[in-house]
Amino acid sequence: MHITGLSRIDTVTVPDKFMAVIHLSEDGEEADTDQIRTTLETDKESLDYLGVDSDSDPLSSHDTYKLIKSVKPRGMKVLIVTDGRDPSILDDLVGAGYVHAANILIGKSLTDEQKDCIEILKDNGCKFAITLNAKEHDADSVKAVGDQCKGCSMIVLRQDRKDPLKKSEMSSLVSAAKGCTWNVKTN
Repeated sequence: MHITGLSRIDTVTVPDKFMAVIHLSEDGEEADTDQIRTTLETDKESLDYLGVDSDSDPLSSHDTYKLIKSVKPRGMKVLIVTDGRDPSILDDLVGAGYVHAANILIGKSLTDEQKDCIEILKDNGCKFAITLNAKEHDADSVKAVGDQCKGCSMIVLRQDRKDPLKKSEMSSLVSAAKGCTWNVKTN
């Protein structure tokens, strides 16, 4: 896995947060890490986090910490976008100070691995948001996921851009999510 790109400013992945996001991939041309590091150093005072995402999951590679280290300016916090498939790698990244927050992408329900990731984040005082594909959920499933994610700083209900839910459908999902956390966003 290698760094294939940098999104210099991202306010969509985790609404209300300004991030630069590096993208990791097995495919594609490797990006110039020196240029990325220089850009991040220049922008670091205006960013909340350096985000890390990938084609699959950043936790699927044991080299993720090397890639973060190669571009992260000193003092910048890192938010990893993950589906939570390998809690042991997350535990290593958090323990070594390479990850400070996470956005966990959750399907219809939480997996055991995702539950372990959430416990690791909580135990280490790391903030975490959860993102749900709105189309896959109803109010009951949003409430069930939210109840299992107590302590999350935000629930993001992601709309399918080609086939978005109606306002009334989204309203019931937002209401269910607000029963778990006050900070609910849609995108």
